[in-house]
Amino acid sequence: MKMYTNESQTAKLIELGFDEPRLLYFGNNTIGHYAYTIGELIEMLPGVLAPSNNDDWEMPLSISSDSFMWTVEYDGGYFRPYEAASNELIDALYDMVVKLKEEGVI
Repeated sequence: MKMYTNESQTAKLIELGFDEPRLLYFGNNTIGHYAYTIGELIEMLPGVLAPSNNDDWEMPLSISSDSFMWTVEYDGGYFRPYEAASNELIDALYDMVVKLKEEGVI
């Protein structure tokens, strides 16, 4: 399982205005690179979206997995306007963060 964003994902998030991530070192390497972690991407996402002024209708963040796929979504019952899926959790989280940022939700 991938734990960190790759270079192009990291560059895109910085381009979208997120703070630059810290320098990470992998294994015994003395050369590191900048990357976001799964936890950092989760922290970028709001726990609940309220798409209207109706406080009774909120969409909680849901992260789930089956044998093949990770799904990150805001579940509004039959209405799921925000959903991202990938076989890697980090990629599904990245897709959701980008989607919400580009649409001005976050």
